[in-house]
Amino acid sequence: MSKARVLYEKMVDFKRFGITSLALSAFLYLGVVLPLEDKTIIKTDILMGGTVLLLLLSVYFLFQSNRYRKILLDSDEGEEYLMKK
Repeated sequence: MSKARVLYEKMVDFKRFGITSLALSAFLYLGVVLPLEDKTIIKTDILMGGTVLLLLLSVYFLFQSNRYRKILLDSDEGEEYLMKK
């Protein structure tokens, strides 16, 4: 496989990971804000910690995707590959 294709696939994968992490963090945050009878402070802290962790992972994955996109745009073969897709 060409280098541009590998970079493109990595860019797409990181973007998917980032969006998935963002969606999961939204669901965890809903667990934090919704009032439930059996919710304790410890459960709330665990949900909030998971939310923050997933948001940080999402930011990391989206930055990686953007980094690979910039690398592709800088190369001639990668620029052509991005324009085809």
